[in-house]
Amino acid sequence: DAVRVDTYRQAIRRYVKPDDVVLDLGTGTGILSLLAAAQKPRRVYALDHSKFIAIAKRIAEHNGIDNITFVQTHSRDFAPAEKVDVVIHEQMGDALLNENMVENLLDLKRRLLKPTGRILPGRFELFFEPVGLKKDYRVPYIWEQDIHGLDFSFLRHDREIAEYKPDYYECRSFAAPAIDCFLCDPVPAFSFDVNQWSSDTELPRTLDVSRTVVRSGSMDGWCLYFRVIFDDEIGFDTSPLSAHTHWNHRLFRTSATAFAKGDVISFTVDLANHLNPKQWRLAFTSPPSARKPRPITGNED
Repeated sequence: DAVRVDTYRQAIRRYVKPDDVVLDLGTGTGILSLLAAAQKPRRVYALDHSKFIAIAKRIAEHNGIDNITFVQTHSRDFAPAEKVDVVIHEQMGDALLNENMVENLLDLKRRLLKPTGRILPGRFELFFEPVGLKKDYRVPYIWEQDIHGLDFSFLRHDREIAEYKPDYYECRSFAAPAIDCFLCDPVPAFSFDVNQWSSDTELPRTLDVSRTVVRSGSMDGWCLYFRVIFDDEIGFDTSPLSAHTHWNHRLFRTSATAFAKGDVISFTVDLANHLNPKQWRLAFTSPPSARKPRPITGNED
């Protein structure tokens, strides 16, 4: 993932200084620790609860890097004798919030980070963009189907079918080439900076979003992605329309819905269980005024 690694390197070179004490949360292969060590800080602590950390240590030794202390532990059990100047991390799940990022970072901030310290990255934006999919990638609901004259529409409000819906029924993974268009110009539904937070209670559990359509088309759902911001010049995002990263894409689907330029799409986002995006729910605030079921052909579900 060159987008990710190159951007982190740029940020680390800007913000990690000689004599800093750096903590790398969830070091994995040690790549962020290795990049930080190149800045000649006083010490780098590389933490990971996995035994794989032994491989990271060998990589450092092979490259002649000796200012990293590798510790196999959960970050919440780590208590060094000295405070930390910089916490670096890559704790973002494909839905941004689903790998305990906020909770883990705020724990380190509260216990170990100097008052003048920095979490890198600390700023994030979360997007839920109305999108249309290309025909071959559409995943309509079963009640939208009309396959060779067979009608399934009676199942739309059927109670019996509800028990067969898996928890991912509303939330599907998709590949970037599936996107036909964004109906609106992207605007974050939610922005935050953990450097400014003291508690995860500041994380909202519901969002109210209203967007204006700039490209007429059929909406198949909301595409989730996020932006990582190191500062106003350094950052990247996981949009399917941007350069490829290793993060997967999620679609919160809706029944096929036609919108014209100038229409307003108002919806709510339920993040009650923010660690499990399969349980997030998106819904129109009110029925769209331009709802037109799209004819479905073939077995697409």
